[in-house]
Amino acid sequence: MTKSKGGFVLGAIIGGAAAAITALLFAPKPGKELRDDITEEVNNLLDTARDYADIAVEKGNEFMDVAKETSEDIKINLKDTTSSIKTQFTETTKHVGDDLKKVKEEIKEKATDVKEFASVIAEEGKEEAAAVTEEKKAAMEEKVEEIKDSVEDI
Repeated sequence: MTKSKGGFVLGAIIGGAAAAITALLFAPKPGKELRDDITEEVNNLLDTARDYADIAVEKGNEFMDVAKETSEDIKINLKDTTSSIKTQFTETTKHVGDDLKKVKEEIKEKATDVKEFASVIAEEGKEEAAAVTEEKKAAMEEKVEEIKDSVEDI
């Protein structure tokens, strides 16, 4: 029951009891009969109150059971979701690790290629430098011979 319905029912019970007691008190009956009627009305009122209390306890238990079931469902869903996320994270980590290994290998290969290329370039540079040096040396020797010949002619 909602709060407004509960208040209405309680008011109806109290109002009904007050009306019944008032009617009994103003009714022209002898004392013993009047007391018996009041006792009967009070017992009826107590029975009705107990019935409503029992209904309230049952509804409370039902709500508690629903809350327990819902919390269990939420726990199960959270466990499933956590497991799924963990699996995805593990797979992603594995893929990233594999990709990193591939990139590392590619970098090593590229570094080796660059090293080899630099070595070839250096070797070619040495050979070219040696050839130029040899040419210059030969040209120098020719000039020296020319100068010697020129000096001897003088």
